[in-house]
Amino acid sequence: MKSLLVVMRSPALLLLSVCIFLIGLGYGLTLPFMPLFGVEQAGMSPLSLGIFMACGSLSGIIISTLFSRLSDKMPVRKWIIVGSCGSASVGYVFYANTDSYMVLMLVSCTFMALSFSAFPQLFALAREVVEREASEDVTVVMAVLRALVSLAWVLGPVMASFIIFRFSYTGLFLVVSLMYMLVAMFVLMVRAHESREPGVGTESSAESARSFKRLLMAPQIVFSLLAFMAFELANTMGAIVTPLYVTQELQGGKLDVGMISGVNAALQVPCMIILGILANRFGSITVMKCAGLFGVAYFSLFWFTQSGWQIIAIQMFSAIFIAIVLGVGMTFFQDLVPKMTGTATTLYNNANIIGSMGGGLLAGAVGNYFGFKIVIACSAALAFLGFVLLLVPSANKKVVRHVGGDTYES
Repeated sequence: MKSLLVVMRSPALLLLSVCIFLIGLGYGLTLPFMPLFGVEQAGMSPLSLGIFMACGSLSGIIISTLFSRLSDKMPVRKWIIVGSCGSASVGYVFYANTDSYMVLMLVSCTFMALSFSAFPQLFALAREVVEREASEDVTVVMAVLRALVSLAWVLGPVMASFIIFRFSYTGLFLVVSLMYMLVAMFVLMVRAHESREPGVGTESSAESARSFKRLLMAPQIVFSLLAFMAFELANTMGAIVTPLYVTQELQGGKLDVGMISGVNAALQVPCMIILGILANRFGSITVMKCAGLFGVAYFSLFWFTQSGWQIIAIQMFSAIFIAIVLGVGMTFFQDLVPKMTGTATTLYNNANIIGSMGGGLLAGAVGNYFGFKIVIACSAALAFLGFVLLLVPSANKKVVRHVGGDTYES
C-alpha cells in the first residue's frame, strides 16, 4: 500500500502510470482484433496474415533494440517515447484509411515498427523515476505499473467490441491513434532527469557493438532469456489451445471460454502486486524460479480437466504463473543490467514477442498433428525447462554490469 501511495503522490509517476495504462489499453483494443481486421477488411489469407504479423514483429524487434542501446548511451529516452508514440499515431491513421495489403505491410514495417520502443522505454523511464523517488520500493512499484497493463487488457477487448460494432475498425484505429497522441503529450510533461554514468556513451560505434555482443553472450543473460522465452512459449501455447480445447474437446460454449479468460485476467492484477511485494523482499530471481513450478502445476492439472468449471477452478495457478513472468519478469531483467534499463527492458519485451510468435506457431503445428492434449503437455514441459534453466549456476549471478565498454558478472 505504501508503494501505491508513493505512485499517487508523485506527479511524474502518476503521469507515467496513465501513459502505461493507455499503452496497455491500446494493445488490448487492437491486438485481439488484428487477425479479424486482416481477414475481414483487408482480405488476407491465413498465410498472408501470418507473414504480415511476423514481418511487423521482426521489424519492431530490430528497431526497438537499436533504440534501447541509444537510450542507454544518451539522455534521449523521453524523446524516443514521444517519437514512437507519434509514429504509432500516424500508423493507426493509415490502418483506419486503407485495406491495401502492400500499404498495410509497409506501415507495419515502418511506422508501427518504430512504435515498438514506446512500451519498454516507458517502463525504463518509470524505473529511473522510481529509483529517484522511491528507491526502496522499486520492485513493488514496478509490479503495480505492470498490473495496470493487465487491467487494461481486462477492459480493452470489451471496449473494442463495442467500438467496432458502432464505428467499425476505422473508429477503433482512430481512437487508438488519439490515445497514442495523448501518451506523447503526457510524456512531454514528465520532468525527466536522465543521466548516464561516466564512460557510458563515450565508446566508439565498434566498441559499443562489441560491448553489446558481450552483454548478450553473458551466460546469465543467455540462460535468463532462454528461460523467459520458454515460459512465454508455454503461456502462449496454453492461451491459444484453451478456447479450442474447451469448445471442441469438452463441448463447452463461448460463455465458458469468456469465464476462463475473465477470471484469469482478474486474478492477475492482485497477483502481480502481491508477487511484487514478495520479490522486493526475497529477490526477483527467487520469485522467477517459482514461475516454472506454478506453470508445471497448472498445465499438469489442465491435462486432467473434464469440464469448463474445472479449468476455471485452477486459474489461480495460471494467474500466478503469468503474473510472475509478465510482472516480476520485467524487474528481473532490469535488475540484471541496472545501468542499462532501456536495453534490459527491451530484452524483456523482445523475448516476450519472440515467445508469443513461437508459441503461436508451435501450438498450431502440434495441435494440428498431435491434438490439443499434446499441446498442453508441451506447455508443461516448457514451463519445467524454464525452471531448470534458472537453476543453472551461471543464471544465478546477481547482476551483469556494464562499465566503460566491458561487461562482467558479480
